[in-house]
Amino acid sequence: MSKGPCKKAGGNGEDLDPFQIFAQIFGQSLFVAPGEPEPPEQPRRPKPNLPNAKSRQVQMLTVASIKPAPENDQLYKAIAWDDPEILELARSIKERGIQEPILISRDGYIISGHRRRIAATIAELELVPVRVHPISREQDREGFRSLLNSQRIKSASELLHETLVKINPKEAHEQIVNERKKKESERLTQTNLCAIDPEDDGRRCVISNAKIPFLHAIIRVLNAQRDYWPLSDRQIHYRLLGEDAPLTHASKSNSRYRNNIASYRSLTDLLARARIAEIIPWEAIEDSTRPTDLHAAFWNTAEFFRDQFNNFLKGYWRNRQQSQPHHIEIVAEKLTVRTILQQVAQEFTIPLTISRGMSSLPPKKAIAQRYKVSQKDRLILLVVSDLDPAGDAIAEDLVKSFRRDFNIQAIEAYKVALSIDQVSAFNLAPSMEAKDTSPTYAAFVGRYEITDAYELEALAPSDLAGILQTAINEVLDIDLYNQELAAEETDSAHIMAVRARTAEFFKSLSLDT
Repeated sequence: MSKGPCKKAGGNGEDLDPFQIFAQIFGQSLFVAPGEPEPPEQPRRPKPNLPNAKSRQVQMLTVASIKPAPENDQLYKAIAWDDPEILELARSIKERGIQEPILISRDGYIISGHRRRIAATIAELELVPVRVHPISREQDREGFRSLLNSQRIKSASELLHETLVKINPKEAHEQIVNERKKKESERLTQTNLCAIDPEDDGRRCVISNAKIPFLHAIIRVLNAQRDYWPLSDRQIHYRLLGEDAPLTHASKSNSRYRNNIASYRSLTDLLARARIAEIIPWEAIEDSTRPTDLHAAFWNTAEFFRDQFNNFLKGYWRNRQQSQPHHIEIVAEKLTVRTILQQVAQEFTIPLTISRGMSSLPPKKAIAQRYKVSQKDRLILLVVSDLDPAGDAIAEDLVKSFRRDFNIQAIEAYKVALSIDQVSAFNLAPSMEAKDTSPTYAAFVGRYEITDAYELEALAPSDLAGILQTAINEVLDIDLYNQELAAEETDSAHIMAVRARTAEFFKSLSLDT
C-alpha cells in the first residue's frame, strides 16, 4: 500500500496530497494569494505504454474455453445472472451479436468482458469474438490484476471497491490515527522551553538571579506534564510540593515552597513574568475562567482553499459507544482539569460536560436529550469533582435532578475522583479547610471524619487520566467496544479508498487538460 492517496504526476514515487492535485487541475493561481510567487508547474505523468488490444486480430472461441478471472469478484461485486442489465445485454447480443470482442490473457483468463461472457451464455451463443493479450495470469499475477477490466467503464461503487480491496485496514487506521494526533499537536505551537542564562541581559532581566532555581523547578514540572498542556496554576502548585520543594528565593533558606497563599502568589507572579519574557510558552498555561471565542475567518480565498484541501477527509472518529447497552457521560466540576479529561473522553468518544460546581439546568437538559436520542437502557454518569462538601454532593444532586426534572429513572452516578482512598493512595496535600458554611458540611465531616478539602488539581494529570480510564473500562461492555475498534479499521480503509479515488479522479482531469 502506498503511504498517500496517489503519486505525483512525474512518477517519482512521492506522495501527492489533495491540495497539490487541485492546484494542478485548477491552476496554481487559484491557491496563491496576491503577492505570493507561483510554484513551478508540475510535470505530467506519461500515459502507460500498454499493447493496443484493438490492433490485435479477432479470434472466435467457444464460451466454455474462456475462463473468468478469480480476482474479478474480489475487485467487483459478483455478477448476478438475473440482473436486469445483464438480461438486457443478453437480449442485445442475441439480436446483434457481441460488438466489442472479449479481451483475454494468453492463458485464457478474461481481462475485460465478464459481463459479456455471462450475457452470451444466457443468449446461448457457442462462439464469441476475443482478442488475446500477451500477458499470462499464471506468470504475472500483479500485471494481470492491474489490467483486469481496465478496458470497461466502471461505476463509482466499483471503482471505490477496487481501491478498497488494495488497502490494508490496519495501515489505513494507523494513518488516520496519526493524522488525528498531528491535528491535535498543531493546536499547540512547537515552542520549546528555553534554556535560562542568568547572565542574559534584555527582557529576561526582569527575573532576578535569586528566582532562577525556582523557575527551573517550574520548567521541570511543565516538561514532565507536556502531554497535558495547558496546565493551570493550581496543577503546577501541587507538583511543586513535597520533600524536594524548591526555594522561592535562592538567598532565603526559609522560603521553601509550601501549601500556603504566600507560596502560591510567588508562583503566579513568576509564571506571569516568565511568559512575558518568553521563557515559558503562553500555551503552556491555561486561564480557563476567561474563554475566548474565535471565528473561522480567512484572509482570502487562497487561504480558505488551502485549509479545505489540506484537511480533506481528515479527523475521522468512529462513535465507539454506539453499540454499548448504556449511555455513558462524564461530568466534571472544574474547567481546570478539562484538558486532561478531554483526552480520555475523546479516546472513548464519550461526551464530557463541565458543570462549574452544581450543574445548572441547560447542561443537564443536553445530557438528558442525548440519552433519550440514544434509546439505550440506562444513563451512567461518571462524576469528577473535588473532595469537599460541595464536590461530594454533585453526584447525588445529579441523580435527584434527572429523576425529578427529566423523568429519567434508569440512572446511575459514580464519583470516580476525588475520593478519600485516592487522597491516601497518592498522598495528596489538602487545599484548605472545608467550608463549614456549606449545607452539606456536617454530612461530609461525618462521612470522612476530616475537615480538610482536597482539589482535583492535587492529582498528577497522568494519575487523573488513569483513574478516569479505569472507571470507563468498568462500565463498558469491553467486547462490544473492541468490535467498534475493529470496525474503525475498516472505516479507515474506506476513507483512504475514497481519498485515493478522489485524488485519482482529479489527477486524471489534470492529465487530460
